[in-house]
Amino acid sequence: QPCATLAELAALRRRVDVPIAADESIRRAEDPRRVAVAGAADIAVLKVAPLGGVRRALAVAEACGLPVVVSSALETSVGLAAGLALAAALPELPYACGLATMTLLDGDVTSDPLLPIDGFLAVRSVTPDLRDAVAADEETCRRWYERISAVTGQPFGPARSA
Repeated sequence: QPCATLAELAALRRRVDVPIAADESIRRAEDPRRVAVAGAADIAVLKVAPLGGVRRALAVAEACGLPVVVSSALETSVGLAAGLALAAALPELPYACGLATMTLLDGDVTSDPLLPIDGFLAVRSVTPDLRDAVAADEETCRRWYERISAVTGQPFGPARSA
C-alpha cells in the first residue's frame, strides 16, 4: 500500500481516481471497519493469519462493508490453504486474490504444494485422509526440525530412542 498511515491513505484516495486497496492498514479484526469509516480505501485486503483464522477473517469480511481481496504473506501451502478456504467461502469475490506466493519459496512443508495452474489455485476437497495425502516426507521433516532447533537453540522434533 502506498501510505504509512490511515490518514495519508484517506487523503490519497480523495486525490486520485484509481481504486485504493488497504493492505498493511489491516492487521487486526477492527482495522477494516476503521479503514471503511475513514473513507481510506475502496477495497480491503484480508490475510487470514493476522486476523485470527478463517472464521474470524470471514466475519471481518462480512462486517467491513468493502469488497475484499484475500492475500497472503510469503507462506507455505499450509497458510495458502487457509487463504484459499477464506476466498472460497466468501459470497462475493470481485477481484483476483494474491495467494500464488508458493513459487517464491525454495520449497514447501507439504508433499503436494499449492501451485497455481494458469493463474489459479484449485480448492481441494477436505477428506479424512488429506493430512496424510499432503504430509511432508521424512527428509523435509528432518530439515525443518534441524532448522527450528538451530534457530531456537532447543531440540525440536520427534523424540528419538537411543
